[in-house]
Amino acid sequence: MSVCPCGSKLEFDDCCSPVLSGEREAATAEALMRARYSAYATGNIDFLHESLHPSHRSDHDRNAT
Repeated sequence: MSVCPCGSKLEFDDCCSPVLSGEREAATAEALMRARYSAYATGNIDFLHESLHPSHRSDHDRNAT
């Protein structure tokens, strides 16, 4: 296992990974922001896109991310 890139000092599998995989929803706005950072750090572009507000998804450039 590895430490979560969000900075929580928890293991990735116990922290943001379940949110990124859809196993659970982020419980707070902070948890969502941490998960979005972890998604960026791990290359999970799909999560970044899906976690955007629908009105902003058309502005998201997957190739530039």
